[in-house]
Amino acid sequence: MNDLIYDVHNHVGLDFAFYLRGWWPYASTARDMLEHLEANRIDRAIVFPFALPSAFDPYAFARHNKVELLPHRFPFDRENEAIIREVERIDKQCRLRVLAMIDPSRQVFQQVRNLEKLQGRYVGLKLQGTILRSSVISLLGEGRPMMDFASEHRLPMLIHTSIDAEDTWSQVMDCIKIAEKFPRIRFNLAHSLRFYAPGLKQAAQMPNVWVDCSAHLAHCRLARGKHSAVAKKPDRVEADYTSPGHVLEVIHEMMGGKYMWGSDSPFMSWCDDTLKLLHTYKEEADVFHALPPAVKLSMGSTAPRAWLLDKDTPQTREPAAAE
Repeated sequence: MNDLIYDVHNHVGLDFAFYLRGWWPYASTARDMLEHLEANRIDRAIVFPFALPSAFDPYAFARHNKVELLPHRFPFDRENEAIIREVERIDKQCRLRVLAMIDPSRQVFQQVRNLEKLQGRYVGLKLQGTILRSSVISLLGEGRPMMDFASEHRLPMLIHTSIDAEDTWSQVMDCIKIAEKFPRIRFNLAHSLRFYAPGLKQAAQMPNVWVDCSAHLAHCRLARGKHSAVAKKPDRVEADYTSPGHVLEVIHEMMGGKYMWGSDSPFMSWCDDTLKLLHTYKEEADVFHALPPAVKLSMGSTAPRAWLLDKDTPQTREPAAAE
């Protein structure tokens, strides 16, 4: 049981605004996720809702690229409970672990009350500030009650990261700053920190920070194309980006055993107004399974279990320590 393999980064749910705008993918179910696991020799998966919830006006996003909260709604007021309910109904073997999604700058107290109501039915928190246009730095201000809640209940947190200068909401070094401010919370900073070497080196020195490789094939392709979504030389990790497995090995060595495998299902593919990146779960999993056994064990089992403090029970968490 100690060698169970985890995929630490996956979305389950629906994004109607993406669908209306013509972005893909826009939906995935718990059954889809379980079938991916079964077909690709993965034992467990961390899942969470899609990034733009139904509390925001889908037509404003589709027509005008605006993120506008609807009256009398708050972010993830329905999605967090919906994914929990779906997993509880479908996942009979308890292979999925749920993270609740948060928005750090809107209706924070309503969100915290909802998290309290659902407590015990999810194992951590997830923030994707780029789609929400909600800055991770808000966790030091209006979003601070969420961090107090996470700290009190020893909830790990997964944070989307960005290196693109136009993305002011999820910058890698801002995410690291948040992790520095909350040393009692165990963070997973996503997407290999966009291959930003200074950030990875700093994260490797922080005992409460792990990093996942989610959407790895897409990011390797973007690196080969010198796209602004990943770090540019000389700040980019020195590796052969025509060999995604080699890139994983290099960053695993940098992170000292705190690098984790995640597919980003279904967003290992991404099609929006400008990008078309098509990859499959199998392609991501094949690269992972081809890693040297020690690297594979570390990324797929040892590191995820350390981040989650998971003892293979659906809702196990570390007991709160006395201050």
